[in-house]
Amino acid sequence: MKFGEIKISEISKLTGISIPQISMYFKKYRDDKVTRINNRVIGISPEAAEEYLKETGHDYFCSPSITLFQNLCGGIGKTTGTISLGISIRRIIGRDKPVVYIDGDSQGSFTEAVFGKPADESQPVLVDFLEGKATLNDILTDVGNNIWFAKSNLNNLYLDRKLAKPQDIKNGMLRFYQEIFAKLGPQARIFQDHTPQLSNLFASSICALGQLDNSIHKSVVIPIRTDTEFAVSGTAKLVNEIEELKGAFGLKELFDIHCYLSMVDRRLQTTAAVFKKIGSNQLITQYLSDAVIRYSQEIPKSIEAKENIFSSGKTTNATEDYLNLMQHILKPRQDSNGAA
Repeated sequence: MKFGEIKISEISKLTGISIPQISMYFKKYRDDKVTRINNRVIGISPEAAEEYLKETGHDYFCSPSITLFQNLCGGIGKTTGTISLGISIRRIIGRDKPVVYIDGDSQGSFTEAVFGKPADESQPVLVDFLEGKATLNDILTDVGNNIWFAKSNLNNLYLDRKLAKPQDIKNGMLRFYQEIFAKLGPQARIFQDHTPQLSNLFASSICALGQLDNSIHKSVVIPIRTDTEFAVSGTAKLVNEIEELKGAFGLKELFDIHCYLSMVDRRLQTTAAVFKKIGSNQLITQYLSDAVIRYSQEIPKSIEAKENIFSSGKTTNATEDYLNLMQHILKPRQDSNGAA
């Protein structure tokens, strides 16, 4: 998967450090880790970006992570968000650390967005791993730059049947994640898309987040479209489901929930009504991110071209907004005393 190098202005927005200060740092940086034109740095490699983030105290971007994308409403930006957050991380983390994408929707729309079509009928997918019919090696595809992909097809319709028992729900995806970290290393970043409905796969993934060590940054990310009230209702039901799963399975370890507004277009008459409904729902507002994804032509263009919003290397509304969202998701929460 292609992605453009991150720019000094983008690092400045992520860190709050001034552009001149960052420029001075990279001015004498090794040529194999930055791109220059006329001695001016125009691009910074993931390896160099990671070094700078660690040196400046922003190492929270560098933690291993599992990020689940979900909403009960379709067509709201789950797949775009999954792709974009993964590439956002890839641009600032050295390529010795893997990024893993998981398509958890039997329609294979995420797989199709990346490969042009769902997985072949004969290709092993997640359900085959959970049934013990395939190994992790069988279902992971290397797409370059240490980015890996678990494809999907209609065979994943049977995931819920495989994860029907409480014990299977509790342990199924936990074993899957543990094997990913064992195979690819403890610094893996995992991004997982889901079918737009409550499913045992999602329940199993939530249970896994509640059992994994807190050295792994764990979060559930819920996009909300502002041109449909159904997405708001679906978000509230989804948050309720997460809380019920915590109680039913006794999940004590922490993971974060982040709701964010996707494809915001203030020209639409329905937008104001949806904003009002969101504001009146305390269950949503307590998890609502201040990062907003504005409507951008770059998003449908990238989908049509089977690319991602960072492929061109240009800075757009879309690239800026997803970098802001990444910062919101990964930045440590602070307690009432201001401590992380």
